[in-house]
Amino acid sequence: MFADCYLRLGKAPFASAAPLTVSLLSSLYALPARGEAPLRPVLEALGEGHPWSESLTIAPEQSAAAVGAMLRHVMMAAPGLDPARVDVSVLVPGSRARAHLGALVDLWRAHPETMPADLQVLGDLLACGAGDALQPMAILHRRDDPRHSPLERAVLDHLESHHGATGPEDTDYQRLIAAPLAPAAPDACLLGHVQRHLLDPAGGRAAADDSLAILSVRDSMAEAEAAAAIIQRWLAQDGVAPGDIGVILPHGADYALALGEVFARAGLLASNMPGVAARRNIGAEAVLHFLQCRRRPAPAMALASLYCSPALCWGGDVGNALARAAMEGDFEPQAARALTGRAGALFGLIRSAPPANNGQLKEHLRRFRSLLSEDEAMAEDVLEAKGHLARLTAALAAAPDKGEPDWEKLIPLAAAYQAIAAQRGPRYLGAIDVLHAHEAPTRRYRKLLVLGFNDGAYPAPPSGNPFFLDSEVAQIAQATGLELPSQASQLDAAQALFARQIGAAGEQAILLLSERDRGGAGLAPSSSLPLVARLVDGADDPEKLVHPLARGEGTIWDRLIDWRARPEFKSAKTPEIPVHYHFDTNLLALRKKEDGTARAQSPSRLEKLLVSPLAWLLGELGATHVAWAPEGLDVMLRGSLAHEVFEHLFAPGRDHPDDDAIAARVPELLAERIRAIAPFLQSAAWAVERMALESEIIAAARHWSMVLGALGAEIVGNEFWLSGEVLGHPVHGMADCLLRLPDGQPVVVDYKKSSSGTRRQRLTKGYDLQVDLYRRMNVRVDEKSSEGVARIAQVLTEWGRLPAVAYHTLNDGNVLMNGADGVNSEHVEAIGGDIAQHALLLLKARFEALRSGRIDTNTTADEAYFRKEAALGTYALADSPLVAAFMREDEAPSVELTEASHD
Repeated sequence: MFADCYLRLGKAPFASAAPLTVSLLSSLYALPARGEAPLRPVLEALGEGHPWSESLTIAPEQSAAAVGAMLRHVMMAAPGLDPARVDVSVLVPGSRARAHLGALVDLWRAHPETMPADLQVLGDLLACGAGDALQPMAILHRRDDPRHSPLERAVLDHLESHHGATGPEDTDYQRLIAAPLAPAAPDACLLGHVQRHLLDPAGGRAAADDSLAILSVRDSMAEAEAAAAIIQRWLAQDGVAPGDIGVILPHGADYALALGEVFARAGLLASNMPGVAARRNIGAEAVLHFLQCRRRPAPAMALASLYCSPALCWGGDVGNALARAAMEGDFEPQAARALTGRAGALFGLIRSAPPANNGQLKEHLRRFRSLLSEDEAMAEDVLEAKGHLARLTAALAAAPDKGEPDWEKLIPLAAAYQAIAAQRGPRYLGAIDVLHAHEAPTRRYRKLLVLGFNDGAYPAPPSGNPFFLDSEVAQIAQATGLELPSQASQLDAAQALFARQIGAAGEQAILLLSERDRGGAGLAPSSSLPLVARLVDGADDPEKLVHPLARGEGTIWDRLIDWRARPEFKSAKTPEIPVHYHFDTNLLALRKKEDGTARAQSPSRLEKLLVSPLAWLLGELGATHVAWAPEGLDVMLRGSLAHEVFEHLFAPGRDHPDDDAIAARVPELLAERIRAIAPFLQSAAWAVERMALESEIIAAARHWSMVLGALGAEIVGNEFWLSGEVLGHPVHGMADCLLRLPDGQPVVVDYKKSSSGTRRQRLTKGYDLQVDLYRRMNVRVDEKSSEGVARIAQVLTEWGRLPAVAYHTLNDGNVLMNGADGVNSEHVEAIGGDIAQHALLLLKARFEALRSGRIDTNTTADEAYFRKEAALGTYALADSPLVAAFMREDEAPSVELTEASHD
């Protein structure tokens, strides 16, 4: 407010000029302090029927801020700060402009207490007489400054009528107002020509010279480095003092961080350096994540983020372990069972049932407050959390305790916390002067560097107007005289600001832009580039005015920086990956039980070992890659849900369900399992996927029931543990189902949420491990085993020889069976031969290598080879970035599977 306006206070020769501010005026007239009522409660109390009502429901904080901003503009445009003098009736009846402006004026008229405090002070000032001032003064300002609103102009006119104004001949006026507006460079150079004609459509062209240059480098970090190199050259060769140099930065932490780091390394002292937040608002973040987890289903990422927040009462190792488990889908991890005291209470609170009403939610917030960290190092963050909890509790105060929590309002409110403010650096006399892109220079510089000369800056794009289109702003101005800001006026002001910024350079202005962002995506130059290019001889293509650093030698870059001789070095070579790595230990016994014996391997671990020993080793060491990504309905989760529905739908000792029973029970069973293992699927956003999965399971269940009936098979048991040995090493696994055929033959069945094509190939090629291992293991029975487990063991024992095995592929309903010679049914596909012959031979070679401490590395040919020759899934090769990093560039596979099969 009051840009480029000053007050000269006191009498000569002791008079001094100070920037005109509301606080200065308040002190000079002894005006009372003013307060203002918060706008959001007022808007919420107004209820429905206003232009902002729907937006307020969805985003209350943002909507209240938008209404407040536009209401302020209306107030500053209204004559005499009086809503009664705004005649809305002159606008077209029923028009959007009339409805929106009328709503704002009505709001102002009904609730004057919401007027911003600084505007109230200006209203008091307009009622003061000349004799109310506490000391003599005179005003220095540009009477035709287009940036001043009607209210600002009214205040300036009021002050001038009381105390007078200085003229353009005044030395202070020349120094403070005229000089910053005048072009600093002579007209004879390109810079001076651009300063005078940048916004002049009739401006001619001038010859290119070094007074103005546009340079490009790779990214914002390179811009900071280039700026430091250019400044060092200026200081060393041109006799320029640091105080003669100005640097302008675009908004954003990237440039502030980069420039601060580079200047510190280069020993350059900068004044008013833009700061960055020293820390995140960790406390408020923890409150937001806690509230998100109180609403079910809780997103896994919100739960993991809450667990690892340092604002909580447990240590970082505990929080990280819980977060990792949550991202792996384990919501009741082993690490939580050992928690006691405050840590145990916190985990219990986080995993407790969601609050059924506002009263319970208030209690949960109170308990969470008591379980925050007591570490003194986190005191500031804990204070932020407690303050945010207090705001949420206050927002709940008006809600009835027995009413349901309004999550659609509460979560956005929790997300609207205040970010930690960045602090500007100290000011130093005689140092390099740093400005933001939205700031106008108040003095001249010999040299000026403008960083971030990319699209979206110089000029900054106009902010959106949620109330009025530019055409409606024009209608309002014509009909009512109210001068509201438009996007066109904002763009004009931004272009004028850029012209003033480069106008502050007396000798040279260098504009630096980035070719790419930090992610490597290409960036475009500023929209001002064509404005500059049209004033330069020979610059018919604006892009040719830009000098890239990559092609800098022989250009102006030579006169701006001192090129350093590039050191001679040998190009880095990718280390050669050996055929294998050797360790002096038995790698197959890395995981041990309490008694020191090796832990059992599962079929899935052994399948991973077949494809990639390194991926298997990382799994044994607990070094698997856990990606933090939103939850999704992937193949693994589809399979888990389908398995658990089948387990309850096809229960032992019952008749197989018919089509109607399946259609009735599957939705209920699936909803129950979703609540247990995939709660995110309960949300409306997943309705389509949920219904599709339900249909798939119903179709698969109906087909399975038909197959069971055709075979005359009895379901003996579901999901039972098996254990045994393979090649001298313990193995265990959980089978999905055990059938008994009419002749007494048992069949171990594994459900797969896939189609049968690849699985069939794997069986016929002899590379299947899973079900073949199942039939070679025994049922795990102990004193705690249920009658169902004992019955499964009895059926397998009574058979006296290896059972048959089968895969039921749910996507296409096929049943692939091996080892049941007496079965002859059109609903079952018999696979003959030894389905694990080659897999066991390759596994034997892998075990021998591991026991000797050897890890064989993969080659780039392995993926295609394993898919073609063994029909094995190659997920292990993408299991971790390390697997790819230690993969040999070789067109030959790492193992000759066919040769291994004949060892």
